[in-house]
Amino acid sequence: MKILLATYWYIPHLGGVWPLMCQIKETLEKLGHEVDIFGNTPDGLAYHIVNKNLVLKKEELVPFIHTQLNPQREPALHSDKRTFNLETDRYYMELAASYFGLSQYDIIHTQDVISTWSFSRVKPAHVPLFASIHGVLARETVQYFKYLNPAATIEEIQKTLYWKHYYTLDQMGTHSADLIHASSKWTHDIFATDYKVPPSRMVKFQYGINIEEFLKKMDMPTEIKKPAGKKVIIYTGRLVDIKGVHFLLPALALLKSRRSDWECWIVGDGIMKDLLIQKSEQLGLTSHVKFLGSRNDVPALLKLADIFVIPSLQDNMPLSLIEAQLAGKAIVTSNAGGLPEMVQHGVTGLVAQAGDKQPLFRHLLTLVENDEMRRRVSTAAKNWALHYWSVDLMVERLLKIYNKLIANK
Repeated sequence: MKILLATYWYIPHLGGVWPLMCQIKETLEKLGHEVDIFGNTPDGLAYHIVNKNLVLKKEELVPFIHTQLNPQREPALHSDKRTFNLETDRYYMELAASYFGLSQYDIIHTQDVISTWSFSRVKPAHVPLFASIHGVLARETVQYFKYLNPAATIEEIQKTLYWKHYYTLDQMGTHSADLIHASSKWTHDIFATDYKVPPSRMVKFQYGINIEEFLKKMDMPTEIKKPAGKKVIIYTGRLVDIKGVHFLLPALALLKSRRSDWECWIVGDGIMKDLLIQKSEQLGLTSHVKFLGSRNDVPALLKLADIFVIPSLQDNMPLSLIEAQLAGKAIVTSNAGGLPEMVQHGVTGLVAQAGDKQPLFRHLLTLVENDEMRRRVSTAAKNWALHYWSVDLMVERLLKIYNKLIANK
């Protein structure tokens, strides 16, 4: 079978979609299938099929796109730069997909609503389209606006062209595939209620990870040393508003007022990094919070840590939390999105109200000062993860879906 995994997002990139695609590709190829990966280049200047080094630069498509999306034909698009840029990029993607050719594939498996809608418009009729949707863009937009303007109401946000555009992308993407995959009950229910996707066009099952490979990476060397006599709290992920790190820092300031026997490692990069460093300095956390940037030794850092924290304002089923569970860390998570489906409060971790520093502080304090509880939830998290996050099980389910969709065509 020849399979195309496709995404609108930059690849390689910092989020969980890229490693997920790589693991699907690796596992499928071990079973004798051929897999290509399509997406934006990391600099955003082209689309490429990564594993074949096929590249189409967007600058070559500018005259055609701008002829189609000129201000006279599409005045609404030109009233909002972000909306215009995204829609332009979506057309670049369609042209690139057509240029590379799609008739060679037995099935196309997209990883977001934008690529799903775009590929549905240009793929051959005989090639089925399966979509794994990892988030809800319209709801992320609400969080983004609330971060910029906390006083904004939902009604005000939903009147903006920006929100309406993302809602349309969600709606078109969830209705453009032959079948939609949701990894959590949270996304599954949103697709059903907000976008009226019928149950017959959806499947729900969790992601997977190559557990053996991840456990081996935990033993790789790292120059980072654990401070003597201190518990290490670790966050790994993008430094963007939706991940809620700006709520974690005030919680850590409260923790510092009670105990000093801890250190927090912030691992990752993103547009909020400088603002978060500045906020950390303002809160007097310089000696307690270390910003380690984007790194390739996350499994080894997790091995050194004692507590993993994920304070997201919206999240689906983040790879960072899966890795922390496999590493046997005590978990503190928010109750946003699909996170409560991954952590059982008091058993495999502690769950806090999203967007509130107080419960984050209380749960971190509990795990820093209570060694027995920390060890208990750590062990329970790892035992559950070893059973639940099998990449082989995920790929087995994918292959059944691929074969069924191909047979139905």
